[in-house]
Amino acid sequence: MKKKFLTLSFLLSCIYLFAEGASFSGDISTTWGVFAPWTNDEVAGDFSLANTDFTGKVEAYYGNSSAYAEGTFSYDATGVLNGTSANPSDGFDISLGELWLDYTDSFWGIRIGRQKAAWGKADGIDITNVLCPSDMSSFSAMISDNSKLPFDAIRLSFSGDQFTMDAYWIPFFTPSALPLAEDNPLKKYVVPSIISFPAGPGIVLPLPVYIGNISKPEAAIWNGEYGLKVSGYFSALDFSFYGFYGWDDLPFMNYQIIFGAPTNPSDPSTAMPEKMIVSGDYKRMAMLGIDAALPIGATVLRLETAFFPMRHFQKKADGIISENLSATDPAQTEISERRNQLSALAGIDWMPSGWTITAQYYCDYVFGSLESLDRKDAYQHGATLSISKSLLNETMELSFAGVIGLNDFDSMLSPSVKYSLSDQISLALNAYIFIPGPDRDGKYGAYKDLSSISFNAKFSF
Repeated sequence: MKKKFLTLSFLLSCIYLFAEGASFSGDISTTWGVFAPWTNDEVAGDFSLANTDFTGKVEAYYGNSSAYAEGTFSYDATGVLNGTSANPSDGFDISLGELWLDYTDSFWGIRIGRQKAAWGKADGIDITNVLCPSDMSSFSAMISDNSKLPFDAIRLSFSGDQFTMDAYWIPFFTPSALPLAEDNPLKKYVVPSIISFPAGPGIVLPLPVYIGNISKPEAAIWNGEYGLKVSGYFSALDFSFYGFYGWDDLPFMNYQIIFGAPTNPSDPSTAMPEKMIVSGDYKRMAMLGIDAALPIGATVLRLETAFFPMRHFQKKADGIISENLSATDPAQTEISERRNQLSALAGIDWMPSGWTITAQYYCDYVFGSLESLDRKDAYQHGATLSISKSLLNETMELSFAGVIGLNDFDSMLSPSVKYSLSDQISLALNAYIFIPGPDRDGKYGAYKDLSSISFNAKFSF
């Protein structure tokens, strides 16, 4: 930890001191949260958030060249406060957000290093936004406004009066961060700790579940990722075309039952299952997309769509287990099947005096049979709504954001109030409410026991 801190401090200092011009900015933030009273009795009232973060940003330039570095030093005390971690130092973390060098000429430029890029016109919904993986390693990361991880890349850019083009080569694959540590309270949403396994007529055994090897693609030049964005800007329309060939950020899981020694050495069928091992790997994917923004009076209409040709989709766990039990080599079991996928979104922004209102409808369709896939509906859709209002000479902001899944009618609601004591200090009260559907939990309802209320204080400089 100390070595990481010194290295990050040295990098930030070098960029700041040796540039022709430089600026240093950042913020200190602390967030305290508790699980809502209506959640599971085991967690209601426990701390959901207890984070303190320091983020520093350095921007420097020298002629046509520039550099940028962003790093965060954070401490998460929730494990200590809730008794899931006995070592207070476990909550410390240092992360490098971005670190890149950039050269820009009159019509072209190149950027090398760790960077972020947001594709698409959608607000909070990923349609064409496939470059940056997601950080799902903790509850605080999931609800953060900046929940995307950076990637290491070379970006070559060209620009004209009305068109721009960005071409990316990403030599090193960065997957989404998952909560797979044994003491992570979110692990159960990815992999359960125990499953019920039918071992015979009337026999159901509780089997412990262990995480095995989740193998990333081999670190080789031919395993890189490639992206292309071409944008046009006109008085009546802005649009962008996207192309991507790379890896799915989430792994595809394999489920294997491990048997113990036979109770009768001469009869292998007397062996009983002891545990389940969950392993995984990542699959290639491609994406073609387009978006557009059309101003219409006081409103802006946003459209976005993406096509994923023959994308891999996870097979059902029980089907994979059955195939592994009869396979001579479980490592050869197919854990995914390929289907064409189409995603789309339509949104509208309206900004009357003091108000900002955004509404979106999104949908996703997978072609072909779903019989063997871990997906219930071929057509999935939902809607989002975001409303904010500034008051008291723009020192107070009331806001509401919500998303509803229209297949299961599950939802996530997030009201908040923010008050600025000064240009540097702000206080906020937030709630994150996950509501299951009437018949099944759904994507958002699955997190119903994570509903929480939080307080945040932030100093920016």
